[in-house]
Amino acid sequence: MKKLTITTLLLACFAFTSYSQDTLQNKQDIQKPNATYTVGSAKVTVWHNEKEGKYGTFTDKNFKVERVYKKDDKWETSNYFDLTELLQLRAAIDKAINEEGVKIKDGSEK
Repeated sequence: MKKLTITTLLLACFAFTSYSQDTLQNKQDIQKPNATYTVGSAKVTVWHNEKEGKYGTFTDKNFKVERVYKKDDKWETSNYFDLTELLQLRAAIDKAINEEGVKIKDGSEK
């Protein structure tokens, strides 16, 4: 009976250790943004995702816009903008478009 209990405990420890290492590896594999453009409190974050399409592999770009502010020593984000912040967001979006070479509908790059 003692051997069975010890064996069970060892297997449980091994399984837990293996699971912990897999979880750590998954956290390291979390995708990070490719670029961030900030003007004032407005921020545009760019994410690149490699995808397979009809004509081969391509890069899909996604853009996240937000306002960043500090509240009680903690950084917060919002998707509400006043007029000044909206103008800052416009500038940040322009920077992202210029740097990322976003294609417009007719296929040419802007």
